[in-house]
Amino acid sequence: MDLETERRQDELLEMLWRLHERQDVTLTALRQNDTDSRYEGYLQEFANNGIVRWEGGRILFSKEGEQRARGIVRRHRLAERLLVDVLGKLPQETEIVACEFEHIVAPELVDAICTLLGHPMTCPHGQAIPEGACCQKKQQTVDTVMIPLTQMACGIKVKIAAIDTRDPRQLNRLLAMGLTPGTSITLLQKKPALVIQIEQRQIAFEEAIGNDLRVWLQPTTSSQ
Repeated sequence: MDLETERRQDELLEMLWRLHERQDVTLTALRQNDTDSRYEGYLQEFANNGIVRWEGGRILFSKEGEQRARGIVRRHRLAERLLVDVLGKLPQETEIVACEFEHIVAPELVDAICTLLGHPMTCPHGQAIPEGACCQKKQQTVDTVMIPLTQMACGIKVKIAAIDTRDPRQLNRLLAMGLTPGTSITLLQKKPALVIQIEQRQIAFEEAIGNDLRVWLQPTTSSQ
């Protein structure tokens, strides 16, 4: 199989995974998402090779197909997380690089990146990142560079690295409060509620929100 065909097939698997997340894995939905006629030929190849199967009008992954699609999506969304959280890119700037990343990075490196980022649950667009073995084992073979806000000591100024929640309402609430990646905050107290300071404002919220806020482990400054 040539490289271009392999990439096209990976793109189809990624598209099928996204439809799977929406619980609408049908040929009609696939056609609505992409007009590339080659995908239907690849889909038939997948069926012949046992990667997918038909059940009525639905397209279902085999175990092998699900593992392959999961790996592609995991690499793509971790790449987006890396680009935004570490390299400071905007979410809308990540698609092209993430697409390249998903084809060329070895699984061992993917798990190292995931551990480095603290096993994030979502990509910058709020979509779930499929878990890897490192997430299930919570390996610390690579020191993480970001931790939940609740693990920081009080009185230290840090920057928000990521919002790690799968609840879109929670995400919107945090963004509305000004708690966006790159924002500098100082944790003032942990009990009975978390209190942080952003510039001249103080905000109090429950511990669960503090667990969703990932901050860079290296403080920006130290308060006296």
